Parts: sequence; structure tokens; C-alpha cells
Amino acid sequence: MKKVWVLKKGFTVIELLVVIVVIGILSSITIVTYGGIQQRSRDSRRDSDTTQIKIAIEKFHSDNSMYPASCGDNVGCPVSSLAVELASYLKSVPHDPKYVADSSGDYKYIRGAVTDDSFALLISYEAKAVCKTGLNINSVWWGSSVPSC
Repeated sequence: MKKVWVLKKGFTVIELLVVIVVIGILSSITIVTYGGIQQRSRDSRRDSDTTQIKIAIEKFHSDNSMYPASCGDNVGCPVSSLAVELASYLKSVPHDPKYVADSSGDYKYIRGAVTDDSFALLISYEAKAVCKTGLNINSVWWGSSVPSC
């Protein structure tokens, strides 16, 4: 009596389920990692934008012996309000990469009294804490709980 071997073609249900679970795990890890990379990328852009704005503000100060007064003393406003005063120092005023169409989340600017010789920018990061940066920053600007960068 001869034994006949039957060749099975295809995969079992268990093998398919294992592959599907492995693919699911790998894709969820990738999605979470990708979101973090995007946040860090936007935060890096915020750092670059802030540096550009600060340089333009300092150039304005060296030419005019005061910081831009678009907002008035100790009154914060969106950085976009500096567009006219900084036009000769910046091609265009940078905006927060996440809030291009909505200025409520954009970078904020504030200037102290002319005699204080101070200004600050408020930056809302995603992967880092919100902070303020500038020169001779007043602790009450945007609240004392907001740290300096």
C-alpha cells in the first residue's frame, strides 16, 4: 500500500492572525513615533522663527533706540502686528507652523515701557513647555507661571 502525500497550499488561520497582529503592532508604533517627530519638527521651526524675530527686533532697536511699539507698553499682541515695523528687517514675519490661519495661537510680542528697554516673545511649544524669551523680561508678562526660555 502506497502512502500518498497531499500537498497543502496556503496558510492556516492561526498563521494569518499572527501576521495581522504583528503588522498591527508595528503600524501603531510607527504612527505614535511619526506624531512625535512632527511635533519636534514644528518645535524646531519655532526656535528658528523666534531667533529670526529676535534678530529683527534687535536690529530695529539699534536703528531706532527703542523696541517696536505696535502693541503699546506692557500690552501683548500677535507678532504679525510687527509686520510694518520690521518690514526692512524681515521679508515676512514668521508664524507658528500649527496656527498659520489662526492668529490666536501665533507667537506673541510684548514690549515694556520705553524706559525699561525690554521686550519678550511668547512661544507655545508642543513637545516642550510654553515659555517666554527676550530681553529684561518682566515676570508678570503672561503670568509668573510662564518660565523664560
